[in-house]
Amino acid sequence: MREAFDIFTILLLLFGGLAFWPLVRFGAGVAGGASDLLKWQFYTHIMLLSASFVLVQYFYVIEHPDRINMQILPYAIGGLSWASGLLILFGSGLWRRIGRDSEKPD
Repeated sequence: MREAFDIFTILLLLFGGLAFWPLVRFGAGVAGGASDLLKWQFYTHIMLLSASFVLVQYFYVIEHPDRINMQILPYAIGGLSWASGLLILFGSGLWRRIGRDSEKPD
């Protein structure tokens, strides 16, 4: 049970920052403005995370002495992605707009 929780936590940290833009764009239907910032955060996260995985693997292949320390890089990118996604969402007031639109009766 503990291992399953640890795996879920790791996946949430690494890939959770990718959820902001699809939820805002396709879930809430908000386009433009802060949604565009979230889109760029989404693409930047994918690019940096894939590059960090390649870099970590490269350091293992060449047996670089700092290869153990490089394992923190994907987690740092995942954490920064969470922080930037929340900063964009709350800093732009987009969360208020989504909340206000969801309160309207259909």
